[in-house]
Amino acid sequence: MEAANSFTNDLEPKYLVDGSCWKSVPVISNGYFNQMADDNIFRHPLIVLQMQLATIFTLATLIHLLLRRFYLPRLISEVLAGLILGPTVLGRFFPTISDILFPQQSVKILSTLTRFGYLFFMFLIGVKMDVSLITKSGKREWTIGSIVLIFPLLITGNIAKYISEKVDNIDRHSQEWVALVSGVLMLTSFPVVACLLMHLKIINSELGHLALSSALISDLISLIIVNSRAYMELCKLASFRVAMKSMILCFALVMFVIKILHPMMYWIIRRTPEGKPVKDAYIFFLVITLLLVAIVGDNVGLQYMYGPFILGLAVPTGPPLASILIEKLDTIVTGWMLPLMSTYCGYKSNLWELNRRPPTFIIFIITVGFLLKTTCGFIPAICFKMPCKDAAALALMLTAKGIIELGTFATNADKQSIVPQQFTLAVVIVFVFATVVPILTRRLYDPSKTYTGYQKRTILNSYRNESLRVLACALKQDDALAAIKLLELSNPTTESPLSVYGLYLEELVGGSTPLLLNHQLGQKSSTDGSRRQPIIDVFNYFKSQNKKQTQVQVFTAISPSKLMHEDICWVAFNNSVALIILPFHRKWNRKGRMILDCKDLRALNRKVLNKAPCSVGILIDRSRTCGPSILSKSSTYNVCVIYLGGKDDREALDLARRMRDSPSVYLTVVRVMVSNDCSKQGWEGMLNDECLRDIKHTSHENGNVLYKEEMVRDGVDTSMLVGSLLEKNYDLILVGRHSRTNSQVLAGLSEWAEFPELGPIGDLLASSEITKPISIFVVQQQITENE
Repeated sequence: MEAANSFTNDLEPKYLVDGSCWKSVPVISNGYFNQMADDNIFRHPLIVLQMQLATIFTLATLIHLLLRRFYLPRLISEVLAGLILGPTVLGRFFPTISDILFPQQSVKILSTLTRFGYLFFMFLIGVKMDVSLITKSGKREWTIGSIVLIFPLLITGNIAKYISEKVDNIDRHSQEWVALVSGVLMLTSFPVVACLLMHLKIINSELGHLALSSALISDLISLIIVNSRAYMELCKLASFRVAMKSMILCFALVMFVIKILHPMMYWIIRRTPEGKPVKDAYIFFLVITLLLVAIVGDNVGLQYMYGPFILGLAVPTGPPLASILIEKLDTIVTGWMLPLMSTYCGYKSNLWELNRRPPTFIIFIITVGFLLKTTCGFIPAICFKMPCKDAAALALMLTAKGIIELGTFATNADKQSIVPQQFTLAVVIVFVFATVVPILTRRLYDPSKTYTGYQKRTILNSYRNESLRVLACALKQDDALAAIKLLELSNPTTESPLSVYGLYLEELVGGSTPLLLNHQLGQKSSTDGSRRQPIIDVFNYFKSQNKKQTQVQVFTAISPSKLMHEDICWVAFNNSVALIILPFHRKWNRKGRMILDCKDLRALNRKVLNKAPCSVGILIDRSRTCGPSILSKSSTYNVCVIYLGGKDDREALDLARRMRDSPSVYLTVVRVMVSNDCSKQGWEGMLNDECLRDIKHTSHENGNVLYKEEMVRDGVDTSMLVGSLLEKNYDLILVGRHSRTNSQVLAGLSEWAEFPELGPIGDLLASSEITKPISIFVVQQQITENE
């Protein structure tokens, strides 16, 4: 009865018949030309909704076309469209049009639609969120994510509450609004940071990953704090029993998602053949489950958007399930449903209400509070030796505001007694920060440095007691076999384990969609997967032979040849790889004759060398001439390192240092020096000598190591020395790519290089005139931001 009375009060008086009945208004109109004499098409709810949506998206798109040249996010255009259509402009200057386009009863339908879209948006954010970021996060991410939340929230929240009571004289009944504003503006929202990074196109950068990890940690901590405070309030307002009942029911819902729905999603993945899309029936099932979880969560005490968010977190990251959900839902949710939330917030705001000075606690939050939050993000980043510009950009990103804050204010505006001035002020604050933060961040950070980072991911910086992460790329089975042989020589042990990521590169043919397949998901093999299976078998065989010492994961990247380097760099970056192994573009037969010269592979290698987030090595494989099986362990394996000095040679030497612990490896280190060189060594020379200290001195560990020094005068002598080394019975030669290109040792060699990507020495060793079964591994240490 109360609902009927409420609905009756919302209707216009001319449609009321008596106190309890009203004239039925059809949802759909008969059309403009078929309407009755006393009919009006704008009183039919569907017509009004269609006009509202058309007006909102047309206006928002026109504004975005004007503002996108300033690199502003679309959120700004949507809020401005809402302000224009709301009481700020249309309602004040054109009230008649406003009453026709936005009648009072139609706003509730629009409000319901916005919350429905917000629900799906939170689900998609959970799907896109990689929960493994938490396990991958180290001390730096946890420190920044914790400090940037806890200190500003506690300090700013308590001081703002004190100011509101003593200075602004806000009564106790309105303190909920003070807590809401201080809490929302001091929290760090993962979805907002992720949207900002995607807008700036730096989500795959070193800084982007750090910002995502820190924001995720901060968001999860805030989730615990907010819900703990909600249960404490429930204890005060109701009883401890009611609070415990709500907590237990919420915990049961979360466990149901984790224990029942999460394994069910893996079952769906296993039922889906590799490279094939998930069946539509499974997608319909998940959408229905999403709605049920939202309903149950809202009834047991969770806010209506938390249930879908938790369900989204339970979806396994990446293809096939998460990718198909994003593909199916992302366009309609982020392109249609979600913009209604920001436009609705702009529509509900009235700038004419801001006719007096804001409360002092608001001024304190947007000045001192945000300065404190920025400082709490900047100082820990500096302590972890980040560049000042990157630290400032990171601090700004973690203060970003956007759709989550608008959604929170809109949701709580109906629950609390928030006056229009307060809501408008909150929307304006979010609007200003959503405008300023992207502009300042773009000026501080260069988006072109996608994978170039400041965190060392090299062999030299990998601790011996930690797993060395290596990405082995292969286009053919021979590439995988050669990479596995090299990894076997690196002598993985339980004390010094090895994590291998095998990546089969398959060229995309036709108009198909690029894919990155993870072969650890237990999916059924598809009919078109026969080409990749031999390579998968090679890596699986290596795993079976070294179960305790190695961890192996295999991926397949299906993409155009011009974009394959992006897949390689992304897999390496996402898995914190220290070394990428690339196959050389030339191949030889058993007689030493060249049988393949792939120009596309050479172009791919050069792109990876320029863009890789870690060290890179190009493996020139000639080992097929020396035995029937490349995986068979010979009694001895002779390895030589040509050491001229420099960061690339130090990287190659550190890889050889891992090999010397193998009983089947005999290591020779040849240091090439300039005769009669009396120049001061400097810091670089000290580093070169330090890396050789344990190699030079005879010890029990160096029983299979031979150290030699060779004097040369110029590049001609160096070339002759390399030629003499090729006459020895070495199976593998390690060399740095660049070495010291300005050194007298390499004078004149670079001008005649056929393959500049291999460096002067690597180019000599890759000569097509060499017929001996000697493999070459050319190493380039990670290019850091300062280089």
